[in-house]
Amino acid sequence: MRIVVVDAFERGNRGDAALLSVMLDQLRQTYPGAGVTIAGFEDPRQWPDFEGAPNLGSMRRYVGDEGARRARRVLRKALVVAVALFASTRPSRRLLLALAGLLPGEVRAELLAIAESDLVVALGGGYLNARDDLASDLSIFFLLLPLWLAQRFGVPVALGPQSYGPFPRARQRAMIRAVLGGAELVVAREDISVGCLVDAGVPADRIVRGVDSGFAFAGRSRLDWRRRLGVAPEDTVVVVTAREWLPTAQQAEYERSLVALVRHILARANHHVVLAPQVTCSFQDDDDRIVNARLADQVDSPRLHVLTDDSIDHHDIHTLYGNAQYIVGTRFHSVIFGLTGNVPCLAIEYDHKTRGIMRDLGVEEWVIRISEVRPELLLQMADSLVASREIYLAQLRRTLPGYIERSRDLMPLFRRASGVETTPSRAG
Repeated sequence: MRIVVVDAFERGNRGDAALLSVMLDQLRQTYPGAGVTIAGFEDPRQWPDFEGAPNLGSMRRYVGDEGARRARRVLRKALVVAVALFASTRPSRRLLLALAGLLPGEVRAELLAIAESDLVVALGGGYLNARDDLASDLSIFFLLLPLWLAQRFGVPVALGPQSYGPFPRARQRAMIRAVLGGAELVVAREDISVGCLVDAGVPADRIVRGVDSGFAFAGRSRLDWRRRLGVAPEDTVVVVTAREWLPTAQQAEYERSLVALVRHILARANHHVVLAPQVTCSFQDDDDRIVNARLADQVDSPRLHVLTDDSIDHHDIHTLYGNAQYIVGTRFHSVIFGLTGNVPCLAIEYDHKTRGIMRDLGVEEWVIRISEVRPELLLQMADSLVASREIYLAQLRRTLPGYIERSRDLMPLFRRASGVETTPSRAG
């Protein structure tokens, strides 16, 4: 049996890396001996595999490679669109192989892997959303392309738990409706996304309300964070994650509020703050260390710890969050990792996935929209979080075990939806 996982992102996004790790584990447990490959956003020359699964690269990475000049990227997009148009004619396998031999390596590798697979799985994440612009149209097109190609070749398609929407343009909704409407399974990780899919015209019988796979992730790091940071066992550790997201003036206000929070925490004896980079991706300079450096420049304390080591992976960072007493997280997978370690979290929301999942767990009151962050409000909520620690933990004890259990039930959904367990492998 052959399985292709598409739309994987970079391991520098540690939340997405955890989702990929969970997906690989679940696929291997469900289909022992299956050949699982990844068509992801990492350059296969630099990252030939991820946790033992070969990485082919992808058409999406090929057209979006920021190392290529803009004119070359435009030509690459035109080439891949031409491939899609050709595939829409449902060519014979012989003709497909003839065409593939003429294509660039990553385009050829993903195309052939999809055509020869028994199941194509779209990795969960937060990618399928859009603004009212052409860039969003193109993003949705290239994210959906491998799924659409699989459908052209008669290969079952399933989408792992992720958030969807908004889709402000009619053409965006049309693409979502056409491709996801033909998938065997579409898993949405909160009710807001279910609504966005239904509004786009995806049949309700294709949609399953699931749980973010980050809740199923169990980090395998044995890193002793307190020893590494020089923090005494009895001291309090607060982890803060930040990101670049807002227009300049609003971003400055958000960062001013985080600085005020860090100073407020460090004013207490035996309290430490760790600025953790949840994401360190070169693509579009999505690197939390840039924001963290600006925050750290405004705070002078030996109890402020700023992590800059790019070798810290998703397993290591997961262990860090589990060693904290509190988390103030903008990157939502930092919050998920903390919650699974029974750490009270204050979540700064930049996407509806944050509020939807916190609502599921009964802790929505600990969500603040990033555009509404102000020093006074943030400090008030942080102090209230500390005062309500036992109430928060009691709520997690009521809701979290069942939520985690649901996150581990993904593969039975895939089997029932696609019938792939009875599909003969094309390998023979």
